[in-house]
Amino acid sequence: MFGEKKKTKHLESLWGKEIERYRDFGLISFYHNYKIKNSEDEFVDDRTWTDLNFNTIFSKIDRNISGIGQQFLFHILHKYEKDESVLKRRIELANVFRKDKKLRESIQIPLLNLTDIGVNFISNIIYGEFPKRPKYPSFFYFMSYLALSSMILSFFNGTFFLLAMASAVVNIIINKLYTDKYYENFIGLSNLNKLIIASKIISKTETNLKIEQLEKLKNKKKILERLNKKLGRFVIDKSMLNEFAVAVIEYGNMVLLFDLCAYLRSVNILKEHLDEIREVFEVVAELDTIISLASYIDETKSLTTPKFVTEKKISFEDLYHPIIEDPVSNSINELNKSALITGSNMAGKTTFIKTVGVNLLLAQTIFLCHASNITTYRFCIKSSIKREDNLENSKSYFFTEIEGIEKFIKLAQKKENYLFLIDEIFRGTNTIERLAASTAVLDFLNLSNRVFVTTHDIELQYLLKNKFDTYHFSEQVSGSKFFFDYKIISGVNTKGNAIKLLEIMKYPEEITLRANKIADDLKEKNPLSEGLFIV
Repeated sequence: MFGEKKKTKHLESLWGKEIERYRDFGLISFYHNYKIKNSEDEFVDDRTWTDLNFNTIFSKIDRNISGIGQQFLFHILHKYEKDESVLKRRIELANVFRKDKKLRESIQIPLLNLTDIGVNFISNIIYGEFPKRPKYPSFFYFMSYLALSSMILSFFNGTFFLLAMASAVVNIIINKLYTDKYYENFIGLSNLNKLIIASKIISKTETNLKIEQLEKLKNKKKILERLNKKLGRFVIDKSMLNEFAVAVIEYGNMVLLFDLCAYLRSVNILKEHLDEIREVFEVVAELDTIISLASYIDETKSLTTPKFVTEKKISFEDLYHPIIEDPVSNSINELNKSALITGSNMAGKTTFIKTVGVNLLLAQTIFLCHASNITTYRFCIKSSIKREDNLENSKSYFFTEIEGIEKFIKLAQKKENYLFLIDEIFRGTNTIERLAASTAVLDFLNLSNRVFVTTHDIELQYLLKNKFDTYHFSEQVSGSKFFFDYKIISGVNTKGNAIKLLEIMKYPEEITLRANKIADDLKEKNPLSEGLFIV
């Protein structure tokens, strides 16, 4: 009883809070990596995931108790879910768990036995390449039987002692050769048995509500009992034993091949019931993830569910970025075109397109947005934001960028549901060619898809007039101070404060006076700055 109270208190301490813990994304991604193989669904690509800082966003949302719950959340955050009813049911159940503390904790308490790092290897066992059995498995059974029987007989007849010693040496060699080879499978099978036990307990959860996931587990009570009995005979959870017991078992493994024989029998059981085990895995993992979402919703008050429309438009109010402390929200009404966003450094351009990308992805993966309301088309998000020189392959920053943009062009020729996020397009080349290339590329991408692009080139506002809606961010100058309000402004950016900032920073007057004169001369000679030259 004390144990249950302690567990409940622990769960209460975690509720509605971000959980600070180490996350091994290599292990967390196991399930996702297996599920995307041969899948026809659309997923967030690695580049976009990295550009939009989704490991950090995952960590903020992840309040899962179990490793398999983390793996499930990681997967659904990558998946563009086409079936809106799936998304709605998850949020509806999350709201049930928010209100019913007893119900959610009755599910979470059994999951506390699935926190060990080895739980991540369950997905390897049931989704990866099917565990292989060594050749001639009967030989291992024979050697195990020979070692055990000769040890027993040696107490009655000393002649058998030599046979016991010889078979023990052979078995130690076999154990050494095969234990390393099948180590991850041993871990996976041991933790699979923990999952079966947790599933049995969860299946007994009492509630008057009809919860689809619990119904599935209840319908599998008999198979869960059988699997537990079969796997439980062979798989020993060493983490629950004292040091002496573990030492005895390890000695038995070396001399009598206990683990190896258990592995051979368990593989047969796994093969026989693989489909049912996979379903149990996904049901339990989904329950854990939905409770995790419930905790996130409970903490994050400014959340909404999206409204999807068939027209290629976006509208949102009070949209903000989930990982920025004290974020500034922005609103756009009825954007039916692509968007060209200008402004100085640090004014908020890049953060804004990331904010849009993050929320449109969350809308389609977990049916949540950080806004007061949002209406959007189902765009597939592709980004080109973080770009660096690739020194290992001797590629310049500019060449790396044009390779990425080329992929966008190829995608745009195949489908018409993309939203391309491009930060400071072609900034790695000279002004004339940058303007020319940017105009041609953005025009092409905009033919059937949508683009959110940031730039310092205010000339693009005129080159792309009537094809892109223009927005800008601007620093605010007040006397000898300047600051950013991070609010997006509709329309052409007609002013620049760069030279004013030099004055504020006490640059020599001869520099700022000359800079102002040069700027005035360039404006007179450059018809683009006045919007007279339109392509």
